[in-house]
Amino acid sequence: MVLAAPGPPASSAPPPWRGVLTFDKNPHNQFNSKLTWRLYQRQAGAWKLVLTKSWRAGSGLPGKVGRNACVTSKGWLPNGTYQMRQHNDYHGNVIKGRAFRLDDKACANGKVRHQLFLHTESGAGNRQCADRKGDQACRWEYPKFNDYKSFGCIKMSPADMADLTRLYHQHFGQGVRYPKARVVLRVIS
Repeated sequence: MVLAAPGPPASSAPPPWRGVLTFDKNPHNQFNSKLTWRLYQRQAGAWKLVLTKSWRAGSGLPGKVGRNACVTSKGWLPNGTYQMRQHNDYHGNVIKGRAFRLDDKACANGKVRHQLFLHTESGAGNRQCADRKGDQACRWEYPKFNDYKSFGCIKMSPADMADLTRLYHQHFGQGVRYPKARVVLRVIS
């Protein structure tokens, strides 16, 4: 009986997929910025871009303070790279439903920003809550209210968040904090 030589362990093989999310801040209107998903596949030892898709996204509050990455709970995200963990149904105090939890990040003056997310406005189970008077944190009401504004996170519409999540799940799992070499969020100006 001849046995085949064992191959290398699966963990030593480079991963076949790499995902890069890029949030490109619009300095003229932080609520009309762009979030782009790029999927790369390792082919013949090199990374080949196989998919690109973009959506509208916003970050920060209105005015100059909303474009200051060092202002906690008001300014947009600091530039740089982030690890993230995707959740199909996050159960936070305000953020619920589909979300990506981002690493904490120091801004240009060294102040560390915490509780950073890529999310939408929805209730638990990704449901839209009842339409009531005023702006609801659990209901997407754009254009009646500017739901692209956020307290320092990145926000996109529920349909766009569902689309991004669907594309993400084609090759990456929920709840996994991948190394930046595998999945990364880049925030640029």
